[in-house]
Amino acid sequence: MNQIFEHTFSTGHCIQYQRLPSGTCYHADTPEPVVELLEQLRHSRRKIRLYYGDPATGQSWLDEQDVIGWIGRSTGTIKVPLLIEPGDIGGPALLDHCIVRVDSPRLVLYQHDDFRVGTVELVRGELKRLPWEIWIDGGVHARFKVKTEARQYQDFIQGKRFALI
Repeated sequence: MNQIFEHTFSTGHCIQYQRLPSGTCYHADTPEPVVELLEQLRHSRRKIRLYYGDPATGQSWLDEQDVIGWIGRSTGTIKVPLLIEPGDIGGPALLDHCIVRVDSPRLVLYQHDDFRVGTVELVRGELKRLPWEIWIDGGVHARFKVKTEARQYQDFIQGKRFALI
């Protein structure tokens, strides 16, 4: 049985957590399938990619940084899951209640029922220095010098490519 508790930070901000028998603490709103998967991944140290987004709608936030690594855990009284990049010994705490998809290099391990990134298009833009543009839902999201880089980014942001490099 998971223990639910509240923690008030020095800023006055209060978060409700669920503490598992393992001691790991997840945000109280993190869906059970995500908690179970993250615990499995923490033990296996399998390389993954996280997609953060709106937990109500499944819309990806289109994050590019701090999304690839393995699941570790912080120390202290509230042991939260961390995303640790290869070669590092620590990393940022997860926004575990905002995870809308989790990929391994070859498989989707979890996906929100309404997961979406939007309509992603590769467009020839007007800028001579950065002529290739990635548009998402009708607006410019990124610009590139080289078309192949733009295509790789398009595949990455859509989840068809695990990493940019």
